[in-house]
Amino acid sequence: MRDPREALAAARRAAASGSPAGPVQADEGLGAFSASPESARRLAEWAIIEPERGHVYSTRRYGRPITAVKLLLVRLLRQYIGQMSAQQSRFNAQVAAHVLRLEERVAELERVAQPSGERSEQSSGERSEPPAE
Repeated sequence: MRDPREALAAARRAAASGSPAGPVQADEGLGAFSASPESARRLAEWAIIEPERGHVYSTRRYGRPITAVKLLLVRLLRQYIGQMSAQQSRFNAQVAAHVLRLEERVAELERVAQPSGERSEQSSGERSEPPAE
């Protein structure tokens, strides 16, 4: 698609069909969270921040000296980065726990509402029929 109008038309078709279009799929990100144990485990993993020194590098022309400077900064700011990461990880863990509790509450409410909904349909159906003699 080179024309914005084509992209708009494709987005409208995707929205009308209810399926995601493009590179972002339904199983990516937090929006795809479901109540399965696997997704709960993934949510807990995402909550904890663990900075890795292996991800500190530069691919520029003078990458080696830039990487050395970055590693020096990481070393000098280690205490600050550690405190900030711990604080953010605690917050993320609390949010993840709250989301899991909300999922459990919703599941419980759905279990409670389901039988009463079936009962009301059965009782309304019984009322409409005349009693058999």
